[in-house]
Amino acid sequence: MSFPYAGEWLTEDEIRAVLDAVHDAVRSICYQVAEDARRIRAALTTTGQTLLTRQTRRFRLVVKESDHPCWLDEDDENLPVVLDAIVNRGARFSSVEMYLVSECIEHILSSGLACDVLRIPDEPPRRWFDRGVLREVVREARTEILY
Repeated sequence: MSFPYAGEWLTEDEIRAVLDAVHDAVRSICYQVAEDARRIRAALTTTGQTLLTRQTRRFRLVVKESDHPCWLDEDDENLPVVLDAIVNRGARFSSVEMYLVSECIEHILSSGLACDVLRIPDEPPRRWFDRGVLREVVREARTEILY
């Protein structure tokens, strides 16, 4: 990097100091971008972990992270919110599968999928849990039991 007319108003030491400051600032920004990219990649990589389990005497609801693709692109109006939550709050963004299992016969009665779920650490599941998908899963399980 050079300053064509810097010699007219800066000494050699001052030019070197300015270049060092610019170099350090660029290095710091590049490091931060790389760290943010690592966080985003980790937040979008699914692990298949079990997120939630609820059980009654006869049934068990299992909610797991799914590898079903999420649709988050630059046109999405939620993109700034999702990226902020991932970078600044350690959130995860993935699809979530729900399974309703019969405890009597250890058989999956029904399942459902919630896409594009943003989960922020230390927030209760009720913040991200899709009750509409749960209703569909329960309705499908009832049909399976009755027929």
